[in-house]
Amino acid sequence: MINDQEFLHGAAFLRLIDYGERFTITHASSIHSSIYLVETENSKSAILFKVSKKPKSVWSFTFSSQEELALDTLHSKYHDISVFLALICHKDGICCISQERLWSILDKYIGIADQHISVSRKTHGSYHVSGPGRQHLDQTIPQNAWPRVLFSN
Repeated sequence: MINDQEFLHGAAFLRLIDYGERFTITHASSIHSSIYLVETENSKSAILFKVSKKPKSVWSFTFSSQEELALDTLHSKYHDISVFLALICHKDGICCISQERLWSILDKYIGIADQHISVSRKTHGSYHVSGPGRQHLDQTIPQNAWPRVLFSN
């Protein structure tokens, strides 16, 4: 039986494949079970997939200590890598954000483990991302940004 996480990851991968860019993908399972490396001729990116099974907005995401360690490992192992978080908002879509942009709304004085972010989207709108203390990301993220954002470095 296919579980919800596999189903939603598969939908994200299908959009990535259908984008038409030539790339290779590697499951970085030795780092974390939800991290994948995407390499093109010109770039190397890592994607941490997070899933919310809530059917409608607002979707909540919390980072674990294992995810924090995995992100640290990525940066120490691959120096020229761009890291993205693909926040899969159930069947609504994928809110993809660079780690650098996401860190702008997280508390810098504590680790990311147990920090909470939320993603919301009104009908026909873009994704709004907020972090602890209702700190908002400076710009919205279009619903169609996935996977284009991976290839626009």
